[in-house]
Amino acid sequence: MAHSNQLSETERDFIEEIGNGYESRGLRRLQGLILGTLLTKGDPVSLDKLTEVLGRTKGPISISVRRLEDLGLARKVEGPNNRRNYYASHPNVFFKSFAQLKLPTVRKNKDLAERLLARIAAGEESSEQTTESLRHMEAFYSLLESFLEDFAERWAEVRQERFETDEAAP
Repeated sequence: MAHSNQLSETERDFIEEIGNGYESRGLRRLQGLILGTLLTKGDPVSLDKLTEVLGRTKGPISISVRRLEDLGLARKVEGPNNRRNYYASHPNVFFKSFAQLKLPTVRKNKDLAERLLARIAAGEESSEQTTESLRHMEAFYSLLESFLEDFAERWAEVRQERFETDEAAP
């Protein structure tokens, strides 16, 4: 990845690690690189600046930025030149990422266990091991869902206390 001279070593490492984290979760590395770049900039960032910093062409950058917008992790903002599109990370990007990427998986797994246990309860055949595994799965994901929901409420409180913003929490 090519970098602008305006980035410090820490910023370059941060951007790379966000990109690597996205890739390790099965997402597009470029989306993580873009998000990492937005998180290092205090001012709105144009598509041209993103292409310069990341050493990529505008097409893939534009597609990835739109996907980040769809996920609620980045947003279009006003910049110095009205004829260009500018972007910034969402002010609550870490929670948004958690809510978009983690919580749905937890709920999906809990629902799967509940659905299959209901079929077993209705008389569908299943081994003791399968039934026991599904019970453990349902209990685990139910508890995790509860913890995550409690965490979301607590984070909203902490965010308001520590990071007063005009943006609505979560």
